[in-house]
Amino acid sequence: MAARLCSGCARAAGFRQPLPDGFFTTDAIRTALSDHDFGVVFAAIRDCTGLSQSQLAGLVGLSQARVSEVEAGARRLTGAKLAARISKVFAVPAQLLGFHVDTTTPAASSLATEEVDWVDRRDFVTLATAAALGSRLHPELERLAGLLPGRLEPVTRPHIGDTDIDAIEAISDGFRRWDLAHGGGLCRTAALSQLHQVAALDDAACTPGVRGRLQIATADLASMAGWLAYDVEDHNAARRLWTYALHTAQRADGHLRSTDMMVVILLDMAHQALHLQRPKDALTFAQLAAATSISRRHPVSQITAGYIHAVTAWCWAMLGEPEPTHRALDGSRDLYTAATADTTPPWAWFVTSAEIAAQQGHSLHLLSLTHLQYAEPATAHLTVAVQGHPAEHERSRAVVLPTLSVAHFQAGDTDSAVRTGHDAVAAVTSLSSQRCYARLRDLDAVAARHQHAPGVMELRADIAAALAV
Repeated sequence: MAARLCSGCARAAGFRQPLPDGFFTTDAIRTALSDHDFGVVFAAIRDCTGLSQSQLAGLVGLSQARVSEVEAGARRLTGAKLAARISKVFAVPAQLLGFHVDTTTPAASSLATEEVDWVDRRDFVTLATAAALGSRLHPELERLAGLLPGRLEPVTRPHIGDTDIDAIEAISDGFRRWDLAHGGGLCRTAALSQLHQVAALDDAACTPGVRGRLQIATADLASMAGWLAYDVEDHNAARRLWTYALHTAQRADGHLRSTDMMVVILLDMAHQALHLQRPKDALTFAQLAAATSISRRHPVSQITAGYIHAVTAWCWAMLGEPEPTHRALDGSRDLYTAATADTTPPWAWFVTSAEIAAQQGHSLHLLSLTHLQYAEPATAHLTVAVQGHPAEHERSRAVVLPTLSVAHFQAGDTDSAVRTGHDAVAAVTSLSSQRCYARLRDLDAVAARHQHAPGVMELRADIAAALAV
C-alpha cells in the first residue's frame, strides 16, 4: 500500500489491490531502483495495483505524459526531491535507492526528507571512484547537474570563445582569494550562482580547444564552490559539488590539467573525511588520488604529487601510524622541493612555504594525539606556518592557530597554549568560516583537561563566548 495513505484513501486514489510484501526486494525491482530506472518501477507498480498512469502521476506530482515517457524509457527522473517523494508515497526502502538510512528511527524505511544526505551515503566512495574512472560505471553520474544545490535559471549562450574561459578562470581565482582571506561564508551563494551560469554553457558551440578549457574551468569553479560549502560545514552540498567537478574534469581527458584537477578534488574529499573523523575513508580517497595521478594521459604536476603525499600523511597520522606518516611526509617534502613555477597548476599558487609547513605540522599534530613525542615538532612547524601566512591568507592562519594551541598543550607549554588560544579566538571570530569554529571546539576539549592551570579558565570562557555568538 502507499506509505502515506490509509486503505480507504488508497482505494480512492485508484489502488485496486495493495503492493505485495517483498515487492521492492525482487531482483528486477532492486536493480531498477539501484539504477534509478523509475520506468521499470512505475510499470511494475501499476501492474500490481491497477493504477492508471494518470492516477500514479497524481500521487507523485507528475503529469500523465511525463509518466508515459518515463515508462517508455524516453526520459529519466533525476531530481533528489522527486526520488524522495516516490519513496514516501510507495514506501520504497531508501537503502535500495543507494542512500544511507538510520535504522534506529521510525522513518528509516523510506526517504523521510526531501533532501538526500550525501555525507552519510554508503556508496559515496564508490560514486567518487566511478566519477574518476568514467561516467558509464555509475548511473547517477549522468544526473549530477540536476543535483547541484541552489539551482537557478541560467542565461544561455549560443557560442563561446577563449575570452569567456578567461573570465570564468578569473572568477574562480577571485573566489579562491576571498576564501583564503575571509572564509567561505560570505561568497558561497555567489559561487553557486556563477556555477549554474557556467554549467549552462556546456551546450554552447565552441572549438575543441575551448571545450577542454571550459570543462576544466567549470570543474575548478565547482570544486571551489564545494570548498566554500565545506568551509561553512555544509558537507552535503560540498560532496555534490565535488562529485560534479570530478565528473566534469574526467570528461576533459585530453586537457593537460585534467589529471591535476581530478586529483586535487579527490584530495579535497579526503580533507573533508578527515574533518569528519573518518580517516579510513580519507585514506581511500588519497589512494584513489594517487592511482588517478599515474593512470591517465597527462601526469600530475610535482606540486600536486606533493599534496597527495601530504594528505596521505594526515590519514596515516590520524590512524596513529608513525612509519607510513613519515614516509609520506618525506615524499611530500621531496616533491615540493622539485616543483617549479612553470609546471604549477594556476589554481595552486597559494601552496607557499607557510602552507607546506602547515601541512607538515598538522600531520605531526595528529600523530601527537596518540604519540606525545610529536607535539614539540608539531609546534615548530605550525609556528612557522602562522608566522608565514600573509594578511591576505588570514583564513589559512586562523585555521592553524587552534591546532597550534592544542600542540602547545600536548607539549606541556601551557603559557604558550593559552596565549595562542586567545589569538585563535580573535582570528576565528573575524572570519566567516564555520570550519575554524570546529577547530575552536577541539581546542576547548583539550583545554578542559588543563583547566586548573593558570589562564586556562579565562581561555575557555573566551572560546565559549565565541562559540555562543
